[in-house]
Amino acid sequence: MTAGTEIPWMNYSALEYAYELRTPNPLAMFSGEYTGGISYTIGPGGDFDFGDVMESADDVATFNFQLSVEHDLKVDIPPGGNRIELMPQGGWQAWLNHGRAPARLYRDQTFRIASSSRFKMQLECSIVMGNTCGLRNAEGDDVPLQVAVTLPSGLVDQYGQAVNKLPLRLNGVGSELFQPLHYVSDRPGSLHFEVQRDDMGEMLKRPGSTYSGVVTVVWDSQV
Repeated sequence: MTAGTEIPWMNYSALEYAYELRTPNPLAMFSGEYTGGISYTIGPGGDFDFGDVMESADDVATFNFQLSVEHDLKVDIPPGGNRIELMPQGGWQAWLNHGRAPARLYRDQTFRIASSSRFKMQLECSIVMGNTCGLRNAEGDDVPLQVAVTLPSGLVDQYGQAVNKLPLRLNGVGSELFQPLHYVSDRPGSLHFEVQRDDMGEMLKRPGSTYSGVVTVVWDSQV
């Protein structure tokens, strides 16, 4: 078929296109800038073909993409939550009135966390006892302090299991990776501090003695 009229040139005043960008799960991606591009040919036999005699001034259309992934990791501890006082269940009355040894000394400290990315937790101590922290009195007696963490629903460990009273150790084993199943926004978790019964013998021999120490819990997004 022969065209009835020769059209020396023409242009499209508007050209609309749509695309779908498929990415990995953003919650599993590392923070940073992601760039890339894709090119399509224009003209007869190309990706964009407007007809056998429709030739374009440019024969390649390139789409460049720049994506930014910025994750949240925010932990809030309520005012005064940085000072932990260990107590027996029900207070000291059973010990003071009846001499009944406490089963343990403990305190559960609530915090709130928002997270959209993987993170790890680390323990640092002013007094080191084995793989955990310690408490010390003025006489120089030390007792080990056990520290554990419970994370809210939606945050799991490296095996996809819920995190409930998971011990925190100085070597980091067990707490080297936590990850969100979905975006977790301002949900409550707990830090658990405990002196176990088997470690309380020397403490109970010195009524009125004060044991203290500094424990630093680190939430680290650099995984």
